[in-house]
Amino acid sequence: MAVEWRPLRLLASEGLRDAARRRVVPAVAGLCFLTLAMVNSCTQCSPAVETTGGQLETLAVFGWAGVITVGLLALWCSILAGLVASDHLSATLEDGSALLVLSRPLSRRTFALARLGGSLTISFAAAFFLLGGTGILLAIRGELPLLPAVLAIGATMVNCIGVAALAMVSSLYLPRMVTFLLVIGGVASVAMANLMAASGMALGTVLSLLDEIGPPILSAIVLALSGWSGQPLEGDAVLNVAVRMGVWAVGSVSTLLFLFEHRELTHYEPR
Repeated sequence: MAVEWRPLRLLASEGLRDAARRRVVPAVAGLCFLTLAMVNSCTQCSPAVETTGGQLETLAVFGWAGVITVGLLALWCSILAGLVASDHLSATLEDGSALLVLSRPLSRRTFALARLGGSLTISFAAAFFLLGGTGILLAIRGELPLLPAVLAIGATMVNCIGVAALAMVSSLYLPRMVTFLLVIGGVASVAMANLMAASGMALGTVLSLLDEIGPPILSAIVLALSGWSGQPLEGDAVLNVAVRMGVWAVGSVSTLLFLFEHRELTHYEPR
């Protein structure tokens, strides 16, 4: 069944209000302000670093510090997307509100997309605030280009879509706490595989598969910030990461819509 766009906008707004009323949102907002304050304090430090080979350039110091900082913040936003989405759909099934809405002439796809969009707004806002704020501070005080930060925000948003959709899929079949752990463990495992591969470390079979065919959660951020780190870009690597990012995002959302459309909802119980 096709997606109804007008009901989708209305339900997405309602989903955003539901997400904003959750207790985790004030904690996330406070953590965002605290994190940006810490970044602001750190960027006020002198960028001059003395080494045995002489003094490092300001760009090198701020560049690598920015890659590390933005990389960690991007991972946090991806985890946040999964945690918020992990019960944003299942909660409506447990309290019966989803059955009430779906009793109207409304497709399940529209309802699922609306809940996904409402939950993603929280992580998108966090990405804009944290990554954008950090990028502006580094651009002003470290004279770094702002474009890599913009690219990192875009890559983080795509990653958030995939993580949130998969978390919603998991919430249809698994208890809430198990989904929480899967989100944290899954993002951390993929990021670790990406980091080890970028460092040239030997990977086992599982980590190698995660790095090569898994979602490029950290690899995409590192490539986006290559303008800060000074690392050369290879066309094949950029294309590979971009394709995998798109495939995982589209595939995750499509999987959610398909499974939710065929899920038996009348006997759904709190778990």
